[in-house]
Amino acid sequence: MKENPWTISNVLSASRILLMAPVVYFFLSPMDHNREYAVLFTLLAVTTDALDGYFARLFHQESEWGKVIDPLADKIGVGIVVVLLLIFGDIPLWFALLVLCRDIIIFLGGLYIRKRTGMILPSNMAGKFAVSFVALTLVLSMVHYRAFAFLREISLDISLVLLVLSFIVYVKRFIDVLSTEKNKLSS
Repeated sequence: MKENPWTISNVLSASRILLMAPVVYFFLSPMDHNREYAVLFTLLAVTTDALDGYFARLFHQESEWGKVIDPLADKIGVGIVVVLLLIFGDIPLWFALLVLCRDIIIFLGGLYIRKRTGMILPSNMAGKFAVSFVALTLVLSMVHYRAFAFLREISLDISLVLLVLSFIVYVKRFIDVLSTEKNKLSS
């Protein structure tokens, strides 16, 4: 039986990609409070990220499609906001490169695992924590409130640690999956 890709959770994940259009529009707009509007749409996207997993578990609709669209939506959304913030000088280049390179490597690694084993690996908790702190860092970087400056720096530091740790977890999992597959083939 073919699975239905149009579950509530998958639609929420896909909507996260669509929500990037108003984020970009407001971020680039010359209107007053443009960044605050961009933050509102970013927070809406973050909310859909929390809700999609909740609904998938609640309605028992975890799917292969969801394992693809959810992390892909995260990577697209984070990538767009990172590039915007980098262009406007709101985040350091090293942070942007770390976020983007990590996501690209994880995505390509996932494609390789899929091709070699037929498995689609879901996100893991380390990755979810890292993305949560990256999202917080990006939101705090989108607005220029002095009251948030210290919190932004702390969030940036925590994001750095979590990005590195989650990358190590992903690499270990990739190696484990590939070695298990190699052992199956040699048996």
